[in-house]
Amino acid sequence: MSESSKVVSLSEKSAERSTALAGKAMVLPSAVAMLKEKACAELFERVKSLFGKVDDSLFAMAERAHGQEEQDGLFQALRLLRVERRNIAENFIGNVQQAFQIRQEAQDTPSFAPDNLSLVHNDDLEQLVAADTMVASAKRDFAEPLTELCLRLDTLYSVKIYDKNNPLGPDVICDAFVEAIQPLDLHIRARLTLLKKFEQLVMQQLRGFYDFCNQLLVEQGVLPSLREQQRAARQRPAAHSTPVSGGAQTTVGTGHAAAEGQGPVASGVPVSGHVAPGLVPATAGMTPMPAGDLLSHLGALQSGAHYQGGGTAQLLNVGELLQQRLVEANQAASLAKVDSDVIKLVEMLFSFILEDRSLATPIKSLLGRLQLPLLKVAIADKSFFSKGGHPARKLLNELADAATGWQAPENYESDPLYREISQIVERALNEFDQDIHIFSALLESLREFIARERKRAEMLERRVVDEADGRAKTQAARARVAAVMDALVAERDLPPVVQDWLNKVWNNVLFLTCVKEGTDSEAWSRDVRTARDLVWSVQAPMPEARKQLLSLLPTLQERLREGIEALSYNAFEARSLFAGLKEIYRERFALAQRLTEERERLVKEQVAREVQAATAVEVVAETPAETAKIEAVAESPEAEVALAEDRVAVDSAEAKEEIALPPMEEIEQAVAQAEVAPVTEEQQGLAQLDEDDPHWQMTFRLAQGSWFELKRSEEEQFRCRLAAVIRDIDQFIFVNRNGAKVAEFARLELAHALRSAQLLPLDDGMLFERALQSVIGNVRKKRSEQR
Repeated sequence: MSESSKVVSLSEKSAERSTALAGKAMVLPSAVAMLKEKACAELFERVKSLFGKVDDSLFAMAERAHGQEEQDGLFQALRLLRVERRNIAENFIGNVQQAFQIRQEAQDTPSFAPDNLSLVHNDDLEQLVAADTMVASAKRDFAEPLTELCLRLDTLYSVKIYDKNNPLGPDVICDAFVEAIQPLDLHIRARLTLLKKFEQLVMQQLRGFYDFCNQLLVEQGVLPSLREQQRAARQRPAAHSTPVSGGAQTTVGTGHAAAEGQGPVASGVPVSGHVAPGLVPATAGMTPMPAGDLLSHLGALQSGAHYQGGGTAQLLNVGELLQQRLVEANQAASLAKVDSDVIKLVEMLFSFILEDRSLATPIKSLLGRLQLPLLKVAIADKSFFSKGGHPARKLLNELADAATGWQAPENYESDPLYREISQIVERALNEFDQDIHIFSALLESLREFIARERKRAEMLERRVVDEADGRAKTQAARARVAAVMDALVAERDLPPVVQDWLNKVWNNVLFLTCVKEGTDSEAWSRDVRTARDLVWSVQAPMPEARKQLLSLLPTLQERLREGIEALSYNAFEARSLFAGLKEIYRERFALAQRLTEERERLVKEQVAREVQAATAVEVVAETPAETAKIEAVAESPEAEVALAEDRVAVDSAEAKEEIALPPMEEIEQAVAQAEVAPVTEEQQGLAQLDEDDPHWQMTFRLAQGSWFELKRSEEEQFRCRLAAVIRDIDQFIFVNRNGAKVAEFARLELAHALRSAQLLPLDDGMLFERALQSVIGNVRKKRSEQR
């Protein structure tokens, strides 16, 4: 897309938005209209100023880029932003202005609705996390002036104003900018850099902006004494209520003390007469609970959580647990939007995990107990969702990977893998407070255990695969050797000694060569040619092939001797075979001599008879000249030679037709087409599948190591892994997690098993990433359905 067309598209989008609002914009109170005009002008100047900083950063990044593609992407983004900066700023302000049109339905959105999950509403998770992080920081750092602005606007609008629908709140400002840059085709590093500069130059400077906005409304007479009233209200509860722990703390660390009675319950706001204890919706306008207090609550829940026994997978409703905890403490609290979104996201992730059919129920039950520890990590570190190498994510992934294929035995509590995972989960629950290094230590312990377990399983699996591979090679080699022998021996009457050479010696020579070297090797071609030469040597037309045979025999004898030695054949029998072969060749050369002499004698006699007959014939010619010509031809020696050659040529053609051997190319083709895997009784009843059948095609794409669920019957179901594909006979070997063979399929059998769902592939990718991808996909689907 050209730069000019990009400008037009953004301008058109702005025009479309203005058209959509035309005719139905609400009339704003004069104080709000004045605030809208001056606040948007201030934001416009701030946004314009950030592009120079972005230019410098992108240029420096492009010079340090690791590859040409990345460098080109950064320079292209730099050029695009220079062209689009004015449109971006205008669209940003247009989005903010649109936010002043507050409708009643905005406050009816439930705080835990799945489609309200702002962390996953864009394609790029890193961008989402960056946006939510800057919003959460702004709400935390500027809570006081932001609350004042909400209360003042609440007196001017006919609908309830709270932090979420505040037209100048951090959510609106951040979302307005993200939406303004969304249509731009920017390299991801450039997009994140642009967001980072927006955070530094706009979001982190909002205190002065909110003070400016509050002052504008005060000058208009909107709650001029609000700050003094709030200060007095805060002092009154502080004088009469019990101090609360961790109010300003932002670490993960006060949960255990509260759970053990060493301190009071983590803070909420003591309830007054008109506020019910428990979680208060964000619409109430209450300042959100600080992250440290939320982590303190979650720590106490983690220490005191009770899980059902019997291997039942259990998903915790964290919202209800927090509600109960606050009610018991007679306190009220509101969750920050980013924290409530994280809670919901983690719940959805673990809901996916507990429904994953790749894991046995007792294992899912254990992994489900990590919900609270991982929620604490996600609350404390928002990069948890975008940082693939986070130790807590890696631990969850490797626990799931280790348990893929595990089946619960009758007394599964005593199973070594179950015990190991159980101990790791217990340590995470008991020891994790604020130090995430505990996950790295647990991961190292798990890897040591898995290495020991897999070493034993790999030994057994190697024996299974080697045995199957050896059996397959043997089966294939015998079929291919048989194909060679059939091509050479079929319908030929060979001397007994040659049959012994082929059946007792060369059959085994070809077998060993096929097994060790394969049919594509030079050794295989040499040994096949030797067998063919041996057959030819006793059937070649004599005496025509006498010279060729004399030339071949020394080499043939040497190759036969090498084959005997390779087999360590019995010396006495070897001498007997060579002696028998020598006798055949002696007879053939003697026969050739006799045939030559006999043919010469017969040719002479025949020529003499024909010459005599020619001279005795009374030739009736029209002229004396023709009679003289016939007599001259009959008496010439060339005529005698031509007659002899005609007879020999006829005899040789007849002999060659009787013993013609297939060329080497034809023999190799027969070998390639040999049926190396005989059709079993099970395969005989299976219909052949088309080449484009998806299940037939799937058999060519299965990766070694993939996991499957095999259903022999309703009562017999188990998990197995594709250990090897035996190419020689097209056979697939499946083993359990201990390395023992549990099934083997020919390709046609495997395709039918996949087609009938007797064999179901299990998704053995990284569990956390699969869960996150599923959650994001579900949320996007719900959003698209609601549009």
